[in-house]
Amino acid sequence: MVLVSVCLGLGLVLGVLLALSYLYGPRWARPLLVAYDRVFRGFPALVLLFLFYFGVGSFPGVHLSPVVTVFLALGLRSAAYQSQIYRGSLLAVTRGQGDAARALGMSAKQTIWSIIIPQAAYFSLPGLSNEYSILLKDTALAFAVGVMELLTQGKFIALRTQAVLPIYLTIGVIYLVLTYGGVLVFWLMERAMHIPGLSGHSAGRME
Repeated sequence: MVLVSVCLGLGLVLGVLLALSYLYGPRWARPLLVAYDRVFRGFPALVLLFLFYFGVGSFPGVHLSPVVTVFLALGLRSAAYQSQIYRGSLLAVTRGQGDAARALGMSAKQTIWSIIIPQAAYFSLPGLSNEYSILLKDTALAFAVGVMELLTQGKFIALRTQAVLPIYLTIGVIYLVLTYGGVLVFWLMERAMHIPGLSGHSAGRME
């Protein structure tokens, strides 16, 4: 869960910044944001892990540990997906609310942070729940760069005990519990943040 938490947190921070930059930032930055999105959503997670570990880590003076490699590769990839979730959520807030806030004397910055972002955060929860469940399963690829995550540990236990089927069934059940446990947390957050009369949607991750 440490891998998931760090990668999801990194993706959340960068994803929000990317979404805000795309919608409210300078026009010259958009091609760079689009390029980032295309690369990190277009490359498979395993390829990104290898590129960071064997590519970036091969530069003189640069050494990426396996854990840092996973944080960067999966965290930056998650940021690309989350930026689309937040961008859709920001666009789901009706323009009239922003116009009304400006008419009441609020600045553009106050309107974004006090009116638009709180509602967008609520709209983003279904998509963020979906991103969590996919990222959780993506961390199983961390074994490829030498990180001792759940699947790797299960593999070693299965080799020592020869109880292959029970071990992998147990791993599957653990992933099932972690997946739907996390989804339940997001569902509870969505219920707690629900505002009567407020409706909207956010786009989840499609692969």
